[in-house]
Amino acid sequence: MMSDEVRLSTEELHKLGASFGIRAEELSRQLVAFRRRADAEALRDGFGSDEEAARPFRELYEQAEHALVQLQERLAEVSSGIEETVANTEAAEDELVDTLRSVEKMRSAK
Repeated sequence: MMSDEVRLSTEELHKLGASFGIRAEELSRQLVAFRRRADAEALRDGFGSDEEAARPFRELYEQAEHALVQLQERLAEVSSGIEETVANTEAAEDELVDTLRSVEKMRSAK
């Protein structure tokens, strides 16, 4: 049986968001290294003037680079989304605490 309660640990969410952010940064650094090692110029140099032989490898390089860029962007988006969720959750918790204190003060005043 599933509970209707949802419990969020903003600390754990913050850690998760930071983890995605770190992975995005790491991937960004790796992408720079990948570009240095496998750029189109290096592929062309490796194949000399044989454009036909180099073309499939250039296309594969371009596809891999595009996929890595998309993954890096997605990781950064997930990190940002989680951090936004943390901020919203903390704001809602603060508002709830203020509301409960206000209600308690009203009860005490009666």
